[in-house]
Amino acid sequence: MSSRALKRLEKQRNESLSNLASDSQEVSESEESEYESRPKTAFNAFALLNDNDESEQEEEEEEEAIEKDDKEERKEEPKSSLPPKKSKSSKKKKKNKKPAKKPLDSDEELDQILIEAKKKDEEKARKSKGPSTISKDVDEDEYDFEAEYDEILEPAPNYDSNFKQFTTNRLKQSLPLLSIGSIRNLDPDHEFRGLFGNLSMETIDDANTTTSLAISPEVLQQFKKLAKLTRGWCGKDRRGVPGTTRKLLLTRIRDDWLPTTQKPMSMEELKFNEIINYLDYKEDTADFEDLEFKLKKELSLGVKYFRFNKINTTQERVANSRFYASVVMTPDPESLMHLLQQYPYHAETLLQVAMVLLRQGSDKSTSNALIEKCLFVFDRTFHKNFHELLSESKTGLVRLPYESFLNRQFYLCLFRYIMNLGERSTFMTALSYCKLLLSLSPAEDPLGVRYFLDHYSIMSEEYEYLIKFSKSPLATTYEKWLTPGLAFSTVLAYLNLDDFENAKSQLKVAYQRYPYVAYKLLELIGLSHDIPIKEHEIPINDEILLAAETYLVRAGIMWNDQSKREFLHDELIRLFKEEKLNSSKGSLASSIYGLFSSFQKPDTPNKEIPFNLIRFAILSGENKIMAKVPESVWAREDVYEYDILPPQNNTVKYNEFTGVNTKQDQVVDSLLTYVDQNVIGSIIQNQTEEDDFAEVLRQLQLQETQQVQPEDVDQD
Repeated sequence: MSSRALKRLEKQRNESLSNLASDSQEVSESEESEYESRPKTAFNAFALLNDNDESEQEEEEEEEAIEKDDKEERKEEPKSSLPPKKSKSSKKKKKNKKPAKKPLDSDEELDQILIEAKKKDEEKARKSKGPSTISKDVDEDEYDFEAEYDEILEPAPNYDSNFKQFTTNRLKQSLPLLSIGSIRNLDPDHEFRGLFGNLSMETIDDANTTTSLAISPEVLQQFKKLAKLTRGWCGKDRRGVPGTTRKLLLTRIRDDWLPTTQKPMSMEELKFNEIINYLDYKEDTADFEDLEFKLKKELSLGVKYFRFNKINTTQERVANSRFYASVVMTPDPESLMHLLQQYPYHAETLLQVAMVLLRQGSDKSTSNALIEKCLFVFDRTFHKNFHELLSESKTGLVRLPYESFLNRQFYLCLFRYIMNLGERSTFMTALSYCKLLLSLSPAEDPLGVRYFLDHYSIMSEEYEYLIKFSKSPLATTYEKWLTPGLAFSTVLAYLNLDDFENAKSQLKVAYQRYPYVAYKLLELIGLSHDIPIKEHEIPINDEILLAAETYLVRAGIMWNDQSKREFLHDELIRLFKEEKLNSSKGSLASSIYGLFSSFQKPDTPNKEIPFNLIRFAILSGENKIMAKVPESVWAREDVYEYDILPPQNNTVKYNEFTGVNTKQDQVVDSLLTYVDQNVIGSIIQNQTEEDDFAEVLRQLQLQETQQVQPEDVDQD
């Protein structure tokens, strides 16, 4: 008997038992619903798997099932007599079961249950993990204090804590300028192909295998044999490292680098409460809730914060202590050389020895090789998410707080490498690294990338990029962000594009902002010595002198065309005659800051020279620039080449002999955080003898085995 016949019999029985003829249609619908509910256990699973479960398909499936098994028909026949017994209350049940009539409704209910269960799981996870998992979603009802700053169109004369005027909306506008475009732009070999034609891979590989360090052929052969035994080392593309399938992004492994599976450091992605601690450390005006709101908006944009960490092993603590003794306590370059031989991947030692060789001037290639080797140390340590964002050229979304000591070492390594690329005339690659270095902290810019970004833009002929940068919030949010280099180099960029009208208007802006630089340009590269104004008539201070020198030391190289020099001379003479040096609001000369006397809170200098300008001046290595640095800076106790003017945290007291026992959750750390008291004590008593260091090392290793530290066991 078919299902249709069963339906007809059931309908007849229901109509005969019904008292009201007008309710026959409702009863038939109830019978159909009851009939459809009979094979409920058989069809509910299909409803979950497939949403296209219409009534016609169900009937066909019922017919096939009845024809295959006669027993099922016999079981279903007595069930067909049940509906008349329940017909008295069919109306009530019909109302109660109305939402569950269609299979689609049951799917919707299931989706709602799954959504509610997911929300409950998320709430449990938030409660279990604590404040580190605060929602990144921005509440629309929450007060947006950044909206007031978005309405401000004029640049701020001074910095504020956390650079709140550089809002999330302005950051979003600046993301294309912070992007490197392609990861290939960070490879100098890619630029060499453009400069010297399509170089073969054999030629490039031959250049990469050339050793720059003093190493004997016997030791080099041992390194090659060890590289074959170290699984995952190097690879055909020279970008493979053990322990991960990710490739190196910034460097290629050279033959004279010791193959090893151990990493001297690690990298982690910061949680919400950790980032808030960094922001709150520098804050002195905004409320804590405003900082949370600002951070939520950044995270919703896709920004991620990271931090490099040292691995707490005996060898690493000994290397840190010996480095501190050789640089701070008793400066000794020879001791640094021995330290580098024993710890070839100690980042601080690599950078410091590179600077020692650079100052000696005898072996610049070895110095550059050590900087590249230090870059490799950081490159192999990249976090998975950091590696992904960098490989996708989303450099505008990565942040490295400058308060972390190893983060500062990475900043320093990138700065040294940019100088190295400039000496090799790979200006396009150097500009890409400038974008990367600036993106790590675009508001704070701790090493002053803005003071030489214009130079690499002009030398790489990226004129349109420089013009866009000078008009973007990265240069217009604060007065000091439009550096003398950006202001006057943009004029040259317009001239190279044959846009003389915009060049004139931009030169007027640069003249009004930096009249002292305009005066010095006429003296340096102008064609006339009859300047219609005297130097002493221009208001200057220490900051203006130092900022001007950062541009003047490179201006002659960029303004090398005679016709452009004539344009600069004629227009500046006209401006000096027509424009008066009054105390206009937009002029930096009108903002005469006090003499450079003391430093208060780091990187928020309202009345002092900006810290990033001082760091840039010292790291540039240019004697003319360093001569403009006030003497009070050199008298400070925290001006070291490995860490110039680090952020200070007065809430944490450092002890030179208990650096290992300091708090792990402190906001600001330094090299003293990672030294070992036993090694420092041995250095003071025994004057850095190698035998004594070996004895101390054996004692420390014995102590670790007795204490059985879980962290060291996992890392080893």
